[in-house]
Amino acid sequence: MTIRYQQWGDESSPEQILLIHGWAMNSSVWTDTAEFLMQNYPQKLIRAVDLPGYGKSDYEYSATSEVLAKSLEPLLINKQTLLIAWSMGGLMAIDLVSRQQCDISQLILVSSTPCFVQNNYWQYAVKADVFESFSQSLKKNYQQTLTRFLMIQAMGSRTVKEDIKQLQKQLSLRGKPDINALENGIILLLHENKLQQIKEIEHLPISLISGTKDSLIDYRGQEILAEQNNISLLTILEASHAPFISHPEIFKKILKNII
Repeated sequence: MTIRYQQWGDESSPEQILLIHGWAMNSSVWTDTAEFLMQNYPQKLIRAVDLPGYGKSDYEYSATSEVLAKSLEPLLINKQTLLIAWSMGGLMAIDLVSRQQCDISQLILVSSTPCFVQNNYWQYAVKADVFESFSQSLKKNYQQTLTRFLMIQAMGSRTVKEDIKQLQKQLSLRGKPDINALENGIILLLHENKLQQIKEIEHLPISLISGTKDSLIDYRGQEILAEQNNISLLTILEASHAPFISHPEIFKKILKNII
């Protein structure tokens, strides 16, 4: 599985920051953040990946988050890596840390959670039918489903129209995602549960950056996760699911304080 990516800075640097996008998006969603990181951490290599089937990366087959995480490992060879993962990308990031095959120094989860849907053991998530409806609508109207998802991501933000336009622009920069990758991504969101894995990650700092208006991530669940000694919760008031779009300056300030 060949992973495409964008990068900023010196490729020979032994330290890097790796940015992982969420469902339906691609590496371009991180452009503004990556440029900020390059300016503030010029000694580090900054990379933003296109997961398989997104952006410039080809989609090859259905895969679990563990398999997708393994596909990212070649980018981490001989690098001490700080991971920043948004939404669905957090599932891959948790797997990367859990595998302990790479030198990972820090994990930052943005609007993400180890379990996206409610189950008998975890009620602090959305109901399964939220993602099931996306799965059904994908088969009927691909473009309409993507537009609807962008609207949900921005829902609650005071700049909802501007946020949607920005997300649409970034989505178009590297091409629309493969519908098979989208369908597989919904399966991951519905069924992957990394709660036990994140509990077992005690050897490095984890930061949760969350908005109080996020319609896809239950804020109470973020508070409960942050009860773990090595997990910190950093809140952006009035932000929705894409705080680096709706509140870029606050988001950057948080990054500067924790990196």
